[in-house]
Amino acid sequence: MRGIFLTGPPGSGKTTLVRELASTLESLGCRVEGIVAPEIREGGKRIGFDICALKSLKCWRLARIGCYSKRYVGKYGVCEREAMQAAEHLRNIVSMIDVVVIDEIGPMELKVSTLRSAIVEVLYSSKPIVAVIHRRLRYSHPEVYRIILSIGPILVLTPKRRDAIKREAHTMARVLARAACRGEGGAGTT
Repeated sequence: MRGIFLTGPPGSGKTTLVRELASTLESLGCRVEGIVAPEIREGGKRIGFDICALKSLKCWRLARIGCYSKRYVGKYGVCEREAMQAAEHLRNIVSMIDVVVIDEIGPMELKVSTLRSAIVEVLYSSKPIVAVIHRRLRYSHPEVYRIILSIGPILVLTPKRRDAIKREAHTMARVLARAACRGEGGAGTT
C-alpha cells in the first residue's frame, strides 16, 4: 500500500478527513504538501472552484461560471492557464516532501492536460499519496482509476460508516508514516 484514497457522496466528509490525515502524517514526522480544490461561493451561491496549495494556500482558479474556455464541466468553464500553474506547483513539490495530498482527482482537474499529466506523474511516482477521488472517476476516467487501484485501497465514506472509515484511514496513515517519513521509525529517519 502506497496510497489512501477516499470517495463518497458530496457532504460525506472527504475533504475534512483528508485534512485530518495530513495533520496526522505531519505529527508523525512526515513532510506533507499537495493541492486542494475548494469551492468558491459568492452571495451564497457556488460560482466555481480554485486549486490551492495545501500549506501555503496560494490559489489558482480552476473553474468558474462565465469563464470562457474550450473545456467545460457542467456550467463551469475550466480556467486552463491558471490550472497549468497549479500543475507546475504539484510537479515542483514532489521531490521535497514525503507524502502528496490531492483533493480531488476528478473531472475538472483531469480536463486540463498538464494538470492531468502532473497527477498521473504523482500516481506513478514512488511517493505515498492521500487523495480524494471523484465518485464517478471509475466511469469518467477508467485509466486513472486503474492506476489508483494499483496503489492502495479506496475507502468509501458515507454518513453511516464515517467513524469506522476515519479510524481505518488513520491506521493506514500511521502505516504510511512508518514506511516513508522521518518520524515513528520511518524510512526518512536519520
